[in-house]
Amino acid sequence: MKRETVETDTWRTDDMHVVCPRAAGLDVHKMCITAAVRLCDAGGGPARTAVREFSALPDGLGAMTDWLRGHDVTAATMEGTGVYWKAPFEALEEAGIRAQLLHAQHVRQIRGKKTDTNDSLWLARICQFGLALPSYVPPRLFRQLRQLTRYRRRLVSERSRARNRVHKTLDHDGLRIGGILSDLFGVNGRRVLDGLVAERSPRCILAGLTSHVRAKLAPLAKALAATLDPLALFALQVQLEAVDRADATLAALDVRIREALADYQRPLRLLQTIPGIDLGSACTILVEIGPDLGAFREARHLGSWAGVAPGNNTSAGKRRSGRVRPGNPTLRATLAECAHAAARTTGSQFHGYHRALAARLGYKRAILATAHKLLRVIHAVLRDDRPYTDPGIDYEHLVVARNAPRWIRMLTQHGFLEEAQAVRR
Repeated sequence: MKRETVETDTWRTDDMHVVCPRAAGLDVHKMCITAAVRLCDAGGGPARTAVREFSALPDGLGAMTDWLRGHDVTAATMEGTGVYWKAPFEALEEAGIRAQLLHAQHVRQIRGKKTDTNDSLWLARICQFGLALPSYVPPRLFRQLRQLTRYRRRLVSERSRARNRVHKTLDHDGLRIGGILSDLFGVNGRRVLDGLVAERSPRCILAGLTSHVRAKLAPLAKALAATLDPLALFALQVQLEAVDRADATLAALDVRIREALADYQRPLRLLQTIPGIDLGSACTILVEIGPDLGAFREARHLGSWAGVAPGNNTSAGKRRSGRVRPGNPTLRATLAECAHAAARTTGSQFHGYHRALAARLGYKRAILATAHKLLRVIHAVLRDDRPYTDPGIDYEHLVVARNAPRWIRMLTQHGFLEEAQAVRR
């Protein structure tokens, strides 16, 4: 018989009560906004409603905030769909009205009864009675920085695709330089590429290389014996220009992001003490999480919001699929990249943790679990305002100590242990 558990539900109460007597709901579209206000008296009685449509342009946003303040609205709710919610959200903040962003799936209307008016009235009712938990929205500076950090990630992917196209162009015409040089876009690799675009002779190209590739000069001379036709040469030039533009844009983005985070050097330095996290990853993580961890009560709530915590799906005493829920895709991808680097950091707890899980779960699932552990460490480091210190836990030893009795029993049962002992004798 299972033990009875008693907990206090801090999010819901047994009785419906008004948490915001003068609430509003906004159904936001690209060019128009349908706003509804729901007003009720403290003593009870039927609520009064009013609905009005406004333009989504700046003059319409000003008229909407004036109309809401004319009704003494203190809080307004809207759905988080696309990017259309951001301008009305900031207009409400500037007007002194508490803005709430809700997940669209949490406030769905019944099929067949969906109109803009019904949506706005339903959102106003949700706001008035507190029927849904608002989404986490960081301060405005971090919302603006998210555009830069997320664009930076896309630009890194585009640069990788441009580099792959350079490899493909060379391989297509038989210049297998990428199989000789470890980094085709390093110092020597770039000199070779620039020499090909400038149509220099192989001897001139090889003469301009550094001494680091002295042992590779002979295979490079054989590879450069192949020639590029004019169309391939033009394609190579265009692709290298695309790589250069991406590099210049990435450098400008890095400078602008670090300037904007000049007041947050302490948390950035703390994040870089964790294995696998460099300055670029630290900036992305801080921008996505925000400057205040108070929005997340515990590390497990942060993990669920980021989309790296295992799902909870239990019914009738049976645990079903534990696949992760959709969370913050940018933060999850960044944590996965940092988890790859942390798992390769010999001597850290993440190295043994990933190896112990990979034997049972596989490499990819172990990386996601390592990213979850990394996020819990990030939460502890930022919460305590202290640098990371590795606890030196040997997870492989813990796994062996936990499973060794079962392994020995099964080996003995099937006779393998006796055969091994006989071989030793």
